[in-house]
Order: sequence, then C-alpha cells, then structure tokens
Amino acid sequence: MAAPSNFPVPIPDFDAEEFWAGCNRGELMMQRCAECKRFRWLPRSMCPFCNSLEREWIKASGRGKVYSYTIVTHPVHPAAVSRVPYNVVQVQLQEDPDLILVTNLVGIANDAIRIGMPVQAVFEELEPGVKLPKFKPA
Repeated sequence: MAAPSNFPVPIPDFDAEEFWAGCNRGELMMQRCAECKRFRWLPRSMCPFCNSLEREWIKASGRGKVYSYTIVTHPVHPAAVSRVPYNVVQVQLQEDPDLILVTNLVGIANDAIRIGMPVQAVFEELEPGVKLPKFKPA
C-alpha cells in the first residue's frame, strides 16, 4: 500500500468514472463511440465525430509509444518539490493515433527517454483506492 501523498487526487466526473475505476483495477479503459467506433479522449457524453450519445468502454492493451515529453525542473505544486526533476510524457496508444495520454514514464532515467520508444501501462497507487496510469519502457 502506498503512503498518502499531498498530491491532488483525481475527481472522476460522470463521463470518466469508468476510466478511473479501470485504473483502480489495473486496466486501461478507453471510451469509444458505439456508433462510429472512434475513440473519445477525453471521455465525454457526445461523440465529437458523429454526435452520437452512445458509448462503450474498451479495455486497451496499454501499449504505446512516447509521442512527446518534457522534464519539469520547477515544481508546479508543493507536493512535487521533492520529485523534481520529473518527466511529463505524452503517450500515443497503439489502438488509435489520436489516443494520446499525458502521464509519467517510470523505471527509466529522464535522460534516457526518447520520442518513439515503446512503452507499457502500469498503475501506481497514489493513495489507498486511487491508482494513476503511468508507463514504463516496454
């Protein structure tokens, strides 16, 4: 069990509840339009492509590649002071090139991160009952 942190925890809104529930189960769940079958990220009530209100949740593979990244050297939140420098990474999921998550890469030195490198989802417990999706080199 992880020690409680001072980081803000996600507050799932109605459209994203299944995403966060999936994270807590160790599954990367992505919302997809039930009509046109295109993925929606961020989760929302209406499809931005066909305007359908129908949706389904698909368990993603969790595999992807680094699309872009930056190294944060100045903490933007008091809880991050002890973590600088840390990375913020955009991961492009293999299911759809438009599925790009903003997250962190773990298990690698910041100077070893490269655009295009293959990565795999892992789930880090921020505090009891709250897991965040992170990625590690595949």
